[in-house]
Amino acid sequence: MVRFQRAATLLVLALTAACSGEAPSAPAVYTTRFIASNDLIAPITILVDGVPNVILANGMSAPITASTRSHVTWTSAKPADAQGHMIPDEIGVNEIPVRTMNDVFEITNVINDQPYFTASIHNYTNITVSIGIFDGSALTCAAVLPAAQSAPGFVQTGYYRLTLHTELRAYLNASACTGSYVSWPSSELAAYAPKSGWLQVSLTSGQ
Repeated sequence: MVRFQRAATLLVLALTAACSGEAPSAPAVYTTRFIASNDLIAPITILVDGVPNVILANGMSAPITASTRSHVTWTSAKPADAQGHMIPDEIGVNEIPVRTMNDVFEITNVINDQPYFTASIHNYTNITVSIGIFDGSALTCAAVLPAAQSAPGFVQTGYYRLTLHTELRAYLNASACTGSYVSWPSSELAAYAPKSGWLQVSLTSGQ
């Protein structure tokens, strides 16, 4: 009888302890305000829960007000060629973790530890060429670079991943990125400006 009573007592104590335990509380939800800055040469748009919040040009910063539950993202504007066609690139939609009050989120050309580059290309020849980006296995035909006339031809590429195998190419075929080409290897592309990823290259008749 004593053993039964003791077992019953232990069971009651165990149930009481289990019932009195508090459930884990949910993370507090509050509104915070942080600073976002843009080092890219391309303007970027910051969205809060899918709604555009602010557009930042190169070198600009702005305060962002959001709930700690908000989904904050950014994406870059894409350049256009001489005919006004948008030049696609490899920067998509990127997450911004909601920061603590007055913290700074700096947008640079290194995204999730992956560097990106963008090139200003001048053409001093009388040949219109097509610009391609080769990543070691696949080729993206990005833009048409006009021939020089009264001034050098010019095009600004979008942003592309830079790896050991990346090549920037100028193809003599003006529309299809096929045939013979001049290339700038990864080692030259790595000379981009810090944080913006910008570099400048030229196509000359001696290449």
